[in-house]
Amino acid sequence: MRWTTPVIGAVFSVWMTTSLALAVDYMTDHCGEVLPVSGGGVLVSQPEPRYPGGLDCQLTLSADSGKYISIKVHSLSIDCDGDSLSVYRGGSVALFELLGSPICGTSSQSAFTTEEGGYFSSTNKMTLHFVTDSGSTSEGSGFKIAYAAYDTGPCSSSDFQCSNSRCVSAELACDMHDHCGDDSDETSCINGSTANLSTGKIVGIIVGAIIVVIFLATGLAYFICFRRRDNNGISKSPAVVYSTRQYRGQQV
Repeated sequence: MRWTTPVIGAVFSVWMTTSLALAVDYMTDHCGEVLPVSGGGVLVSQPEPRYPGGLDCQLTLSADSGKYISIKVHSLSIDCDGDSLSVYRGGSVALFELLGSPICGTSSQSAFTTEEGGYFSSTNKMTLHFVTDSGSTSEGSGFKIAYAAYDTGPCSSSDFQCSNSRCVSAELACDMHDHCGDDSDETSCINGSTANLSTGKIVGIIVGAIIVVIFLATGLAYFICFRRRDNNGISKSPAVVYSTRQYRGQQV
């Protein structure tokens, strides 16, 4: 395999995406569990392309005491004929804790979001309840949500201060997910600024750039050596050696 510029660019793109991306959990892998939330993450309904029928899955997100949890739906494809995702503001599925109505439909519909731009807990816990009917085939790909632990300030040096005065982990800024609820942790990144990038991400970008430079230099050196070897092989034609007997035979 030759390390050409397109290959190196693809390697770098994949590396950058994976280095900045959040950890992904699948809800169907954690049914009935409590998932600790230290900073934030991404929750996808299931690892398969389409969710199965007959699901009754509950998952509680739990942050440190004194913090709250927010979630924002980034993509949604849930059949409204018996399937839904419900969000509860606490650690139980009591009806009075339900935030809004059960969610179904697709991302093109606005009914599943809230005026605040997401869902916010009243304690350090938030519970999700994903239910699907018992049909043999599903009609949706499920959901993808971003979640984060936050507090209302004052923000510490390890926090990012949102425009709505919430404090989230600085590690969540510029990760392509809205954790503030007003998108202020991503706005400056869209404008080309890296002021909100955490130290770890800045170091990661620098290291990645150095790796790409090394790959480019190595690939260029290999390419030059390969071309020189090919050119030398073409310019040097094999010598023809005649024996004395063959030479004499040609004279006769």
